[in-house]
Amino acid sequence: MALGLCLQVLCSLCVWLSLYTSLCHLNRHRSYEWSCRLVTFTHGVISIGLSAYIGFIDGPWPFTHPGSPNTPLQVHVLCLTLGYFIFDLGCIWRFAWKKSIKKYHAWRSRRSEERQLKHNGHLKTH
Repeated sequence: MALGLCLQVLCSLCVWLSLYTSLCHLNRHRSYEWSCRLVTFTHGVISIGLSAYIGFIDGPWPFTHPGSPNTPLQVHVLCLTLGYFIFDLGCIWRFAWKKSIKKYHAWRSRRSEERQLKHNGHLKTH
């Protein structure tokens, strides 16, 4: 059972990665982050649609049967979403990490410049 769930999550991750690479090729004039945001939008639309279908049509109704076992469709949607979250974690690491490193280096260089200043505001000369 656990191996099957892991394979579903891995397949979901492959689907999101292939969608991302195809969007990168289709939108060459845009940045890679733009394609990542399109994948995020696609995930939102699919998740809302599937959740509405599960909640309103397929059932069980969550307000009358709380805590009931998950249906196979619910498990598939959860695996699809977990694969997306792994993809999104990679996007965060790829795009936000570079920005945070740049901010850190800017902060360190500004701090080192402040250390070089004397109390009267003139630069030290060594």
